[in-house]
Parts: sequence; C-alpha cells; structure tokens
Amino acid sequence: MNGKPVQVSTPVGRMGQIAARLKQAAGLLVVVGYVLLTYIVANLNLNLQSLVLVAAVFGILAISLDLVAGTLGLYSLGQGGFFAIGAYATTLAATDLNINVFVLLPVILAITGLSGMMIGAMSLRVSGLYFAITTFIFTLIITVLATDLQITGGTQGLLGPPFPDFPQSLTVLGSSVAWCAMLSLFAATALVWNIRKSPLYPVLLAIRDAEPFAEAAGARTALIKIGVFGLSASLAGFAGWLFSFLGVVSPGQFDWAVSLNILVMVLLGGINTTLGPLVGAAFVSAFPAVVNINPWLQEIIYGALSIFAITVFPEGVVGIIKRYVFRDGRSETIGRADQQEAAPVPLSRPNQALMQHGPAVDEIMVECRGIEFGYGSGPKVLRNVDLIVKRGHIHGLIGPNGSGKSTLANVIAGRLRPSSGTTTVRGSRVDRFAPSDRARLGLRRTFQAAELVRELTTRQNVLVGLYSSVPGIVRRAAVWPLLPSGRRDMKQMQTRAAEALLSAGAGDWTNRRVGGVPHGIEQLTQLASVCVAGPDIIILDEPATGLSTREVDHLARILSGLKAQGVTMIIIEHQTRFLFPLCDQVTVLNAGEVILTGTADEVRANSVVRQVYLGE
Repeated sequence: MNGKPVQVSTPVGRMGQIAARLKQAAGLLVVVGYVLLTYIVANLNLNLQSLVLVAAVFGILAISLDLVAGTLGLYSLGQGGFFAIGAYATTLAATDLNINVFVLLPVILAITGLSGMMIGAMSLRVSGLYFAITTFIFTLIITVLATDLQITGGTQGLLGPPFPDFPQSLTVLGSSVAWCAMLSLFAATALVWNIRKSPLYPVLLAIRDAEPFAEAAGARTALIKIGVFGLSASLAGFAGWLFSFLGVVSPGQFDWAVSLNILVMVLLGGINTTLGPLVGAAFVSAFPAVVNINPWLQEIIYGALSIFAITVFPEGVVGIIKRYVFRDGRSETIGRADQQEAAPVPLSRPNQALMQHGPAVDEIMVECRGIEFGYGSGPKVLRNVDLIVKRGHIHGLIGPNGSGKSTLANVIAGRLRPSSGTTTVRGSRVDRFAPSDRARLGLRRTFQAAELVRELTTRQNVLVGLYSSVPGIVRRAAVWPLLPSGRRDMKQMQTRAAEALLSAGAGDWTNRRVGGVPHGIEQLTQLASVCVAGPDIIILDEPATGLSTREVDHLARILSGLKAQGVTMIIIEHQTRFLFPLCDQVTVLNAGEVILTGTADEVRANSVVRQVYLGE
C-alpha cells in the first residue's frame, strides 16, 4: 500500500468518459472532412467554384440573420446594408489606399459592428414589423448612396480587389480565395454553434419569448439585444469583405431584394437551427444555375416554391429532419412523467443553493413608502401605499380584483416606476433600478401566468435563473464549449438546475419541454428557476392559480421549507385558506389603498376586510 486513495471507476463515470471521447472524435472527423471538402472546392473548375463561393458568402449572411431572427425574434432586413458597407469599404480601402486586405478585416468588423449597435439602439425601441421596416429603410439608404455617389462607381460599381495568392510552395492547395471563403463559413458556423451550446442561448430565447422572465433573472435585455445585433452586423460585414474578392461590387447586389432573399434562406432551411441557414443559402444560390430558363419564368417558379415551402413546412428543412428523424429530445422522459400528468412529485431533498440563508432576524428587507402609480391620465392604481416586509417573513397581499396587488408587485420588482414614493430593498434605494439590477440584490419573482420558454426543457428554463450567478456568460459565449472553465461551469449549472427541479418536486420532468408539461409543473419550474440562484427575497404572483388541492398542499410545503431557510417572500394570492396559514403578516388592498396590515387572525377579524374582500 502506498497510501494513495484508490480511484473507483463507476459504470456511469466510464460511460461519461466514453461519450466525451466519442464527441471529440466526431468533432475531429467533422473538421477533417470539412478540410477535405475545402480542398475539393479549391480545385474545382472556375464556374462551379464561383457558384460554391457565392453560396458560402450567402451562408454567412443567412447565419448572421438567424442569429437575431432565430434567437431574439428580430427579423432584420438590414443585412443587405451591412453587407454593402463591408464590400464597398474593403474595395475602396484596398484599391485606392492600397491597404492590406487582412489588415482591413478587423476594421470592417468593427465598423459594421458599431453601425449595427447604433442602428439596433435606435430600432430596438420598436419591435416586430416596425423593427423590420426600420432596418429595411437602412438598407434602402445604403443602396441609394451606393448608386448616387461617384466614389462608389454608381450603377456600374467597382472591380473588387484581388485576393492574395498562396506562395509558390502551396499552389497545390488550389484557389486561395476558395480556402478563405470556406474557412470563413466554418468560422461563422462554429461561432453560432458555440453560442447555442452556451448558457447564453436559453437566456436569448427567454428574451425572445418571455422578456420579463429574463429581466427578473438579472439579464440586461436591451444591452444584450444591441450586442447580439452588433455581432450579427459584423458577420454581415464579414460576408461583404469576402464578397469583394469574387468580382464586381455594384449596388444591385445589395438592394432590398437581397435582404429578402436572406430571410427566405433562413426560413427555407429552418429558423433557429445551426445548419438550416446554410441549407437555405445553398438552395437559393444554386437555383438560378440549376433552373436555367427564362429569367421571368425562373423568378415565378422560385417565388412559388419559396411560398409553398414556407407555408407548408414552416419549420424548414432542418426543422423537419430534427422533428421526424432525431425527435429533438421530445421523447425523453423520466420515470412516471407520462403516467401522472397532474400529480405533483413528493417534495425531495432541499436544493443546497437555498441553504445559504441564516435564521430570520428583525431586519427590513423590503420597504415601500408613499407609493403612487397610475397609467397615463387615468385614475391612480396605487395611492399612498406603505409596505414593510421583514427578513424571513412571508407577507401576503390580498384584495379584490383591480385593487393594485400585481401593480405593487411590479413596482417592487422594477417593471413599473411609481409617480411618487420610495422603494427600498435590503436597505438600498432602488427607485431607478431596473429589474435586472434588483435581481442582483437578491430579489427574484414569479409571474401569474408562467413566463417560460416553451420550446426549452424545464432544466434549460431553470438555467436562465442562474444568469447573474455565473460570471462571464455573455463574454465567454462565443467560445464557451472550447474553454475548460466553460465546460466546467455548464456542468455545474446543469447539476444545480436539476437539483432545483428535484427540490421543487419536478425532478421527473427535467428533460421535458415546457410546452408539453401540465400547468402544475410549469408553476414548479417557474419556482425552481427563481430558487436556483438562492435569492433573499421572492415575490410570488398568485402561485396557486389553477392548481389542484393536492398541488396546492405541495406548494405550501415548499414555501414553508423556503421560509425555514430564511427566505423572505411576498405572496399575492386569492386563496386565503392556502395563504393565511403561511403568513406572518398580511396587507389588504382595496382600490389602490391599504386597508389593513396585520396578522392573518387580525385580518380575518376586521369587519371592513370581511365586507370588502371576504364578502361578508
């Protein structure tokens, strides 16, 4: 015996190691295969090679659009404008100023990225159709400038700069610009794939589908949108830099039709998929060469096929393959998930993330003084509301519909800003704090209608709750799977998310999509996403709504356990039989005013409350 500990290899551990090695081998095989494909493309005849390189450029453009359209729901029609900026700036700087094209690349990325952030900062004040129109106008302006300015060559355009050839010793590799284009496409695809494998991805989808949820988890949603849009613009500028080496740069190659074609590529291939934009770009780029007929008839056939594919198969080619071939994780269930749709799982061992609170002390955690709030010129919803919540207490908010309970919760959480009054959280004035800033003070909340991403699993939704608990999620996202620290953090986050679901009693639903779980599990998932970060204060807006009697009892046990761990809670609820046994204090609101604050027994005994709220 040498005194060293004996390493015991478990079957689960060995399977994990085998799976990791298989992934590494698969990744290496993909890289080798892609290099071989690039070599073949670089040695093709000029016509076929030109077709492939144009498809590669448009593949990067489609990826750039899918980055914002798929993950954030922002359908930008400005990609053509950023594409033009990259192409014209490269051509003018390389030919007129004789600047090395590789020195130009980071400059182009910076220019288009900053332009995208500025356009995004202005355009993101609106959403949906208005955002698309704003970015569309940007492309029109760039096209008009390219057409009318003398420096851009007008409608005739400019001859693009030559791309540097390989040294004589490497000529066997073939065309240097082909290698550049294909490796650029690989880099852009890898960048987006890395982001999708990082914990930023569920946050981006939460911003798209449930922005209040992302804000409540600590995400500065506006800044993230602007940053991602800037990255998307940089990729479009990158495509323009590359396109300038393929021939003539003219306004017709960047007009509004190009932006629409890029959108069609994304929709045909499959929005919010890594490979879908590439499939769509290959189809759209190859279509004119394959269907080489009368241009007018060609456009009609192309339009008809595009409309048919998008309307009949809205998931796109890759989306259909994922749904029918790989099932996309939809069949992953654990235990009795399919057999007990409405029955909650018994409360399991507590999540260790919730055990960091000490015993309750006589400390004010939330204090509101003189809160007044109204929508526009209408009557005030809240009038001179005072509220004090102490550490470790459960404080109930009750009142008839329209009394201002949810409005007060939104004021405390930062989604609404009162016209007067002050709000203090853990001794800090937070009147001008955004919800994300309040989350960093340990304040989390749930919503009356569960704010979750329905296409993600319950565990992925809970990962969103860890956003402000793990440093560098945004900064490291582009290279997350490549970093040992990223892989380690992701494993820890997944473990914590699974533990939080287990503690909430939803452990059997870890790998089920939220869109396919019962209402009770949705509520438990929402609660787990809040508790996973170990908050000091939780606001729960009608958590028992729509739950069965058994589920309500289960929820009561969870909340009692949180209270025992020192968590402070503010609960809005109509079911007084559920709420009153839990509460230390209850505040009654009516018509935006506080009627009474006291214990549950004092509230029950108050004649005004019984008349206004209890209907007696």
